[in-house]
Amino acid sequence: MGKLCRGALSAATTLAVALTAACGSDAAPAAPADPVIDLSTLDVGNLATRPKFYDKPVNFDQAKQLEALRLAGYIPLPSEVDPEVKYPAQAMSVTVRSFVDFGSAAIHNRIDADPDVLRAAAPGFMSGFVTSGKSDDKISLAYELENIVLLFTDDQSATAAASALGQADLDNSAGAQRVTIDKYPNAFALVEHDDGGPIRSWYATGRFVILTDIYDSVMSEIKERDLPKLVTRVQRSLDVIPPALAKFPATPLDKLMDIPIDPDGVMARALPTVLADPTQAGVPGIYDRHGGLQVVQGADEEQLFDEAGVDRVAWRGNYLYRARDAAGAAHIVDVHATTSRLFKPVASPPNLPNAKCRKYTGPAFGAIDHYCFVSYGRFAAEVSANQLLDAQQRIAAQYTILVNAH
Repeated sequence: MGKLCRGALSAATTLAVALTAACGSDAAPAAPADPVIDLSTLDVGNLATRPKFYDKPVNFDQAKQLEALRLAGYIPLPSEVDPEVKYPAQAMSVTVRSFVDFGSAAIHNRIDADPDVLRAAAPGFMSGFVTSGKSDDKISLAYELENIVLLFTDDQSATAAASALGQADLDNSAGAQRVTIDKYPNAFALVEHDDGGPIRSWYATGRFVILTDIYDSVMSEIKERDLPKLVTRVQRSLDVIPPALAKFPATPLDKLMDIPIDPDGVMARALPTVLADPTQAGVPGIYDRHGGLQVVQGADEEQLFDEAGVDRVAWRGNYLYRARDAAGAAHIVDVHATTSRLFKPVASPPNLPNAKCRKYTGPAFGAIDHYCFVSYGRFAAEVSANQLLDAQQRIAAQYTILVNAH
C-alpha cells in the first residue's frame, strides 16, 4: 500500500438519510407509478439506448474474471473483519477490484516485485479480488485494511505460492524484514522500512492465498511502529476470512467457460461508459448483494441495501442497482441524490423530470463533479461525469435502456 496515493479524496460520498416508516414498518414507502416519458425527446448524445445481453465467456480470462466476481460474494467485508474498519477505502486504492494477472494494478500498486517474478512464483494462479476499507473517514487518522484473495487451481499450488510470493515481495522491498504472526506461523509476513511502514502477510488456506496489507497513517506519521498491534490486525483477518472462503463453491475448471456472464440480465441494462471516460477506470462486473457492498461501501449503504432489498449491483462505469421492487429503487435514488453542504442540486435532464442531479462542491482533487440518479421499475441508476451535460445525457440514456429492456 505504500505506493498508493494516500491523500486522494474519495469520489463517492455515502450519506445517511432516515427512512420514515409507515405504521411502524421499516419497509420503504410505496413508490409512485413510473411517469410516462417520451423517449424521443431525451438528449442521449451518442450513447447506447438498448440493452446488450450476454451469454457465456468468450475466453478463459473472462471466465476467470467472472469467478473472481463470484468470489467477492464470499469474502468478508472489511467491517466484518474489524468493526473499526467501517469507512470506504480511498478511491484510488480500489480502482481495480477483480484481476487475472500479476501485472494488474491490483498487485503492482501494492507490491514492488516485477510481475514476471510473481507469475513465476505462482503457477496455478487463476484470479483474485481486492477488499479494502479504512478505520476513520480522515485518511490521516486511519489505518487501511486490504485483503487481496488469490484463487488457485488447487490446494498444493496455493500452498507453494504463498511462501514464494512472500519471498518475492521481501526480496523486492527495500529495507523490509520478516516478522512472525504467532497465531499463524505459516504466514509469510514482512514489514517495510524502519519506521511505521506497512505490514504484509501471505497466507495459504485451501485453494486460496490471502494477501493482507495494512498501513497505519498515524504510525507512519510519527515514525513509530506498534508491531504487536499490526500483528493483531493481521491475525484478525486470518481468523475471519479462511472460514468464509471455505464456503465458496468454486467452479470446476472444466466448467468455467459455462459460467453465465449476466444471469439476471442486470448488467445488460447498465449503461457502458467505462471505455469512454478515463475517470471511470475499473473492471465492469455484476455482483450479488454482498459483493456489491465490496464496491459500494459503508454502514449507511448496508442499511440502504437492507431497506431497498438490493440483490444485484452492476458496474460498467456507472452503477445500476436491482431492488426488491419499485419502491425500493425509488428509495435508493432518494438517498443517493440527497443534497447537502457539499452536494448542491443542479438541473435534471430536459424532459426527464423524475431524474435528480447534484454537483459536488468540496475539495477538488480526485473528485467527480456531477452525479445524476433515476429509477425505473425495480432498478435504480447512478451516473457521474465532470460535465453536467455528460451526466444528464448518461442518465437519460440509462433511463432509455431500462425502458427498452422492460
